[in-house]
Amino acid sequence: MNNEIKAYLKTEAAISGAFNFFINGMAAALIYHKADSVSVDLVSLAIDLFITCTSICMLTAFFSKASLKRTKTCGILAGGGRPIRLLNHLFRHTFLFSVLAGLISATVIFALAASFSTLLAITDIPFGVYITLKCIFTALLGGGITACELYLGMVA
Repeated sequence: MNNEIKAYLKTEAAISGAFNFFINGMAAALIYHKADSVSVDLVSLAIDLFITCTSICMLTAFFSKASLKRTKTCGILAGGGRPIRLLNHLFRHTFLFSVLAGLISATVIFALAASFSTLLAITDIPFGVYITLKCIFTALLGGGITACELYLGMVA
């Protein structure tokens, strides 16, 4: 992979991360603006992560596919291993790919967050801490999934 492609991936991931940082932060702030604390019990956490991960994966998949078409970078990289080719084939079916990526990311992150909150017996957190964590999490998820999707779209 040459430096131009690396710069393209970094730029797109940074833009996606910033977009998700602000949009999801504002959405969460609008939802919980009157609350002093936010519930993070297992059910609330599962619902929040499912909605967040699935929506981010869906939005970024469609934007990534449009970006690949706009820049004419579809299939410019040599094919990777079998898992990469399988994911590339799945990425061509954008909706299916985004739902699957959202479910997998939500499941993995839920397992980590649920075990952490259960271990420390946390059932609710202050509003400010929730918004901070949500903004950082969505920026990282949005940037990371964008970079992965763009790479998958570039593989021939």
